[in-house]
Formats: sequence, structure tokens, C-alpha cells
Amino acid sequence: MPWSAIRPLRSALFALGLIALGTAAALAAPAGSLLAGLKLPLPKPAARMAAANAIGQTSLNTQLAGTPDDLLAKVRASLTAQGYRERQVNTVSGSWGFNLVMDPPVETKVDGTPSGKTAALVLQATALGPGQLNLNVRFEGL
Repeated sequence: MPWSAIRPLRSALFALGLIALGTAAALAAPAGSLLAGLKLPLPKPAARMAAANAIGQTSLNTQLAGTPDDLLAKVRASLTAQGYRERQVNTVSGSWGFNLVMDPPVETKVDGTPSGKTAALVLQATALGPGQLNLNVRFEGL
């Protein structure tokens, strides 16, 4: 086959490869953007803060009134409605607070997830005193 016939084919295959790569990259979103897009049942938006071990080194953090059981039920229901799936084996709760780990919706990819790991949304609430909680929300590679 002459070079003139191969060249357009090679260009087309190269372009398809770039489109495929671009599509895959477009599906991954920065952790901060995904966190900002969460619809959490909070009285006010949680502040964004640095988190060294989180994907994207960012998290959300807030303090609010309530009990661990009530907040856990609300965030679990809200995130389930948004397509997140609870990893029940990782859920722990008590009067001290709770740990809740959820897998993102199947179509959601978190940019910066370490190779060989899966991104999971981690919510940790800690009782600061009677009726007062601190809530931290972040993505981690598990």
C-alpha cells in the first residue's frame, strides 16, 4: 500500500485515540468540584479546607448542632439519593460520632485517585459536646 493511502488512515486513528483519551480524562472531576457539588443536609455550607491525606488535598468541614444518629441518617439518605452507595462494612457510629464511607455513582471518577485504588467519599462526625458536632467530608483512595 502506498504511503499516500496509509497517511489518512494513520491520521484518523491518531485522532480517534486523542478523542478516546480526551473523553476518559473528561470523565474525571477534581475532588474539590465534586465536594462542592454535594447536596448535604446542613444548615449552612461547609467550609473548604486543606486535608493532606485526602484526594486533591481538600475536604469540607463544618460544626453544627445535632446528634450523631440524626446527622448520620440525614447524610446517608441525601447521598444515597444522589447515587452514592454505602460501604456498610466501614460504617461505625456511636455517641462519639460516626464514620460513613460511600462509593460515588458509577459514572463519577475522581481526578487524582492513586493507581490501584478506588475513590470513596468519607464522612466523619465527632461529638464536640452535648448536641454539638464537627463534620468532615473528603474523598480518599481505598
